[in-house]
Amino acid sequence: MPISEEALTGLRAAIQWNPYGARELLAILKEFPAWMKYKDDPYGPLGLILFGVVPRRRIADGLSVPMKTAPFPEDKFTACRVFGGEWKQRAFTKQELADSIEAILAELNIRF
Repeated sequence: MPISEEALTGLRAAIQWNPYGARELLAILKEFPAWMKYKDDPYGPLGLILFGVVPRRRIADGLSVPMKTAPFPEDKFTACRVFGGEWKQRAFTKQELADSIEAILAELNIRF
């Protein structure tokens, strides 16, 4: 079963807010998928993007610095919790998540 539209809304919002966190999550999914666990966490792997990786700003090719951002939009947390629920239920695979992250990064024209 693919990721639901509401869960994709949460994923897209998290990626827009912290694309560097999304890149880190994508790297883990591609290189070490066994590290991704199905824990009792309200946001699933989105927690890494939302809370685990400091947002950064690219200042030159291959060079970025940590930056302060506006808080994550409160109205998007519900969609992120839907994502977390689907993750715990294994409604989509790790590969489907990686594919979705890559597609959203491309759609948003985010390059590193």
